[in-house]
Amino acid sequence: MDYINFYNLSIDVKHQTLSIKYHNRILTTTIDPDYKLRKIPVTSSQSTYIPPYSTRSAHVTIPISSMRSSLIPNQYLYRDSTLFVTHTLLNFRNYCSTISFSNTFSLPRLIRKGSCVGFLLYRTQSHSLPILPTYLHESYDATGNSGESTVPCDSHTDYVPPVPQPRSFLLSIMNPTDSMYSHNVPHCNTIQLSHLPLHCHIDTLVKTIENRSHRDALYSFLSRDHQTFDVSKHNISKTSINHVITTVPHSPPANKSYPQPDKEQIMCKLMQEFLKVDLISESHSPYAAPALLVKKKDGSYRFVVDYKRLNLITIKDSSPLPNMEDAIRKLDQGYNYFSKLDLKSGFYQIPIKNADKEKTAFVTPFELYQFNVLPMGLKNSPPTFQKVMTDTLKSCRLFSLVYLDDIIIFSKSFDEHLHHIECVLSAMQTKNSVLNPPKCVFATNQIDYLGHTISQRHIIPMKEKIEAILQIAEPRSLAHANKFIGARG
Repeated sequence: MDYINFYNLSIDVKHQTLSIKYHNRILTTTIDPDYKLRKIPVTSSQSTYIPPYSTRSAHVTIPISSMRSSLIPNQYLYRDSTLFVTHTLLNFRNYCSTISFSNTFSLPRLIRKGSCVGFLLYRTQSHSLPILPTYLHESYDATGNSGESTVPCDSHTDYVPPVPQPRSFLLSIMNPTDSMYSHNVPHCNTIQLSHLPLHCHIDTLVKTIENRSHRDALYSFLSRDHQTFDVSKHNISKTSINHVITTVPHSPPANKSYPQPDKEQIMCKLMQEFLKVDLISESHSPYAAPALLVKKKDGSYRFVVDYKRLNLITIKDSSPLPNMEDAIRKLDQGYNYFSKLDLKSGFYQIPIKNADKEKTAFVTPFELYQFNVLPMGLKNSPPTFQKVMTDTLKSCRLFSLVYLDDIIIFSKSFDEHLHHIECVLSAMQTKNSVLNPPKCVFATNQIDYLGHTISQRHIIPMKEKIEAILQIAEPRSLAHANKFIGARG
């Protein structure tokens, strides 16, 4: 306020101007609403080979002749947390600077020429561009690779200026998006730990609630139970129910690993991640089920262990799963508020009996491992998971339902619903269970659960389920008729 009073500062909102009176003079300037921060890509000028557990310097370049700023690392290049930039304050002269990379992995790394290693922030107006050099370039090499590889190459590559690509770079300045720098290196689904601040997860969970007082109350409440949403580390539930593998008399089944030479690098990386969070351990078990990676529609890979031979000698757990029709009928009692919870890597939160861990052993092309937690694919995994969740929420049976990792909470008033959510989260926190925030929904009047859309007014099959049935071709044979009946359930 002292500054405003001393200089008689005034703002003209209508004409978008700001005025200051100084020494009997009035200085006026326009307010630019389009003043924004732009991302300037920092790209490697040469291919750099980094041996295991080593540090190497690399030449990098930007399309501005001189600049001093902190580097914002490219999240795609450092996605596996084994490649680091040792310093982030960069000083560019004649478009160039140097940067040091540290490789903490047991395999060599390759930073390809032209790869985007990070970004600098540049203040500019939306209708203007910074002065660009005579050679402009994309942030990726001509092959479209992300720029990082574990394939060895010659580490003494001479410095080569980037290939001119003016149109691509101009577009990147005018429309900066992270998708421009996405990589096409295949990845494998794993536990995917998140390092976003917890308040970001909670903001996302409550933003769809229209009633402001309800939204504020829920935000305040969820912030107190933040540990249940902490997915920055992997948790194992504190439960007295451990998974047991009871078998008939047998000789331990053992298989050779499936040959997948093109996927060994991905498999190796995945095993290192599993070992790091204690999902698995190295094994000397006589059992050996083959592990493999199965490609999904989105191009990523699913980790699968073929426990077929182990399942054949496993005695079935006859514990029943909840009846889905009974669960749906229980929800048809005029409830106004619903919340749905989803566990983060649910099976991997369930412990397994120590004596039975060796039975989960699986073989890869380079090592034998065994699970410390409940793996998917075992014959009795679903009943064990259901028993753990039912035991965890046994005190909340009057206002919650559990079907495997799908948990729904239902109430008739908002205040009552907050209390019910508190009871469920408290029970889960006691057992050290962790939720998956992106798949949770809170305090909504309509929700999808077990293939049905549920609200106070009605319970109907989900639209997607109906459309799937309508798209089935008319049966023209007995086999087709049986298939149609099976699809209808």
